[in-house]
Amino acid sequence: MDVHPQVLGTDRVAPRLALDLASTLAPTEGGPDRLAGAGELARWLEERRDLLGEPEADAALRVVEFRALREAVVELFGAAIEGRESAPDAVRRVNELSAAAPTWLRLDTDDPRRPVIRRSTAAAGRTSQILAAIACSTIEVVGGEDRERLRRCPAPGCGRFFLAGRRAAVWCSAACGNRARVARHHARRRAALA
Repeated sequence: MDVHPQVLGTDRVAPRLALDLASTLAPTEGGPDRLAGAGELARWLEERRDLLGEPEADAALRVVEFRALREAVVELFGAAIEGRESAPDAVRRVNELSAAAPTWLRLDTDDPRRPVIRRSTAAAGRTSQILAAIACSTIEVVGGEDRERLRRCPAPGCGRFFLAGRRAAVWCSAACGNRARVARHHARRRAALA
C-alpha cells in the first residue's frame, strides 16, 4: 500500500505534521481545543489532505487516538524546548505509533529518465498511516537537526509550535511579534498609570 507521496517525504513536509498537531491545543488552560471532537478532527484532516491524502471515512471517530498522540507530541516538544528529560510514556506512545505503520523507500522507474522515490507501508488502514506519519514527524523533529530550532510562540493567544528560521527568532510570525510588543506597551502604560 503506498502512502500519499508527500507523507514522510524528503521535501521537509514531515516536520509540519507534528507541529500542526501539537498546535491544535491552546497553551493556556481553558483555551480552545481544535481537536475537541470528531468534527474538529475531520476538519483538521481535511485541511491537510494535500499532505496526508484521503483519510478513511471513520478516521474522525478515532479522535481519542489523535488526542493521545497530540499529548505525547506536546510533551516531547516541551521537553526539547526546555532541555529536560522526556516523559517515558510519551516516548513509548510515539514509538509504538511509528512502528504501527512501517515504511520503506521504493524506487519507481516507470519513466527511466526520471526515477521517483515512493514510500510504501504495510499498515492496513489510512488512519494508522496518518498516525504513524505524525509520530515519525515528531521523531524527526525531536531527534533530528530541527530540535535546536523548535520553539513555542509566546505571543498572547498564540502558543503555536514552530521551527525558527533564524537563531534569535522568538515568535512564529511578524503578527505575533507585533501583538506581543503591543501587549507589553499596554502593560507598561497601565503600570505607569497605577
